[in-house]
Amino acid sequence: MLKQFAKFALVGVLNTAIHYGVFYSLYEFAGLHYLLASGIGFGLAVTNSYFCNKFWTFKSRKADVRREFAKFFIVNIMSLSVNLACMATLVKLLSMDPRIAQLLTIGFTLVINFLGNKFWTFREQ
Repeated sequence: MLKQFAKFALVGVLNTAIHYGVFYSLYEFAGLHYLLASGIGFGLAVTNSYFCNKFWTFKSRKADVRREFAKFFIVNIMSLSVNLACMATLVKLLSMDPRIAQLLTIGFTLVINFLGNKFWTFREQ
């Protein structure tokens, strides 16, 4: 399990770069609201994450890709909810810069994602 977590974390680094890069670009240069910018970045990162984790981290061979992706998406929606709630709390209640708040909230989502995907989405039958 430790090896899978390490792979999951490496995929997470890539997806964090995607998520934050899209968030930062949309927030800073396109002027989108920080929560919308984060949501869009998250959506692009989660798509990349599914394929990387399916084929590399968990080596899933399940034929029902739609069902598997649906589970993966549900886990990630839960993670997104935590991300956005934490981010909104840090920005609204603690007056933190959204760029810093986004970096801090990413850590919370790592554990939720790994456990949900390890034990539900990609669980071996």
